[in-house]
Amino acid sequence: MRLTTLPRDAGLQPGHVRLSGRITGAGSADDEVLWVDVPEAFAADATQRLDAWLLWLLPHAFETGEDLVLEGPVDAELLRNAHELMEVWACWRPGKSPVRVTADPAGESEPQGSRTGLFFTAGVDSFFSLLHHDEMARLHPEWNLRPIDDLIYVEGYDIPLGNRGSLDHKRAALESVAQETGKTLITLATNFRDTGLSLRKNTWGPIVHGPAVAASGLLLGHRWDTLLLSAAVAYDEFDPWGSTCLTDPLCSTSATRVWHYGAGSDRLRKIEFLASSDVAINHLHVCWRDASERNCGACEKCFRTLLALDMAGARERARTFPAGEFSMATLRDLWSDREPVKRMYRKMRDRANNLGRADVVSVIDECLSRQSSHQDRSR
Repeated sequence: MRLTTLPRDAGLQPGHVRLSGRITGAGSADDEVLWVDVPEAFAADATQRLDAWLLWLLPHAFETGEDLVLEGPVDAELLRNAHELMEVWACWRPGKSPVRVTADPAGESEPQGSRTGLFFTAGVDSFFSLLHHDEMARLHPEWNLRPIDDLIYVEGYDIPLGNRGSLDHKRAALESVAQETGKTLITLATNFRDTGLSLRKNTWGPIVHGPAVAASGLLLGHRWDTLLLSAAVAYDEFDPWGSTCLTDPLCSTSATRVWHYGAGSDRLRKIEFLASSDVAINHLHVCWRDASERNCGACEKCFRTLLALDMAGARERARTFPAGEFSMATLRDLWSDREPVKRMYRKMRDRANNLGRADVVSVIDECLSRQSSHQDRSR
């Protein structure tokens, strides 16, 4: 599989520049063209190195066993990290092994960034990273942490590019968060998930999404020296997944550190932390069920978020969820036997027991004691 970059062009939306590459030999008779649209105001921050393209293409090369050739320079540290990343994946996926990655050595050093960016979707994990990181920077000056400068959102990853109405609503909500927290919102757009390079839906979560998110930040390599990817699970809940405390740092270059942030807190503790923040409660978005900016309020992920908010005393203020009755009986119909989800409910059961919430404890105990045919694959 080979990548050749293409000349810059106009983006899909006015005021955007398109960066693109042609990929040949990716298991298809036809070439693939992968593009990313960058706001003109930030296009000068794009690096000439192909670090981002390496991360976008590496999972596909690994899964198909194809060697990867990039026609241009790549950071030497990232090349070493890429091999180690494939060593991790090989341990998780028996029968597969690292492929050879070939690129030109990076020449003279390019301008280095000095800002901190956070990939931000307005979900529990990214809101926790935003508020908790800045609180730690304030409380611990001896750590020499800089507050987050930029919030980064990638159109086409969670909400499809064709759903323009939802994307416009999502952007408006993110702009409100950025304004209220004093950050700069940078919105990119890409066709990555519309190509075969993303390995489609079934491998986006388990393999692809961590490197793909990090790639979006490395593309603007002159802007950031630190990129934060929000932890989806705590250290004691670790499972093989596309974004983990083990793999995300291996997406770093010599100039930009990728930081898997927030794994010291599980989801329940994160929601309890966010319960006192109006900006988080007013803009929280956790649901991917209909690939829009809405929380459906009816899926298992929405339910467990509402339950955690209820135990934190914040459910009534959570206006991004549909209004209506909240009943623990709903859990019986939504129950999932996936171990990561059951692990979350065990922690919620213990917290409910400490709070004296017998209604919560009894229903979770009932669900944990039976097998269910319901399979909800959200995470």
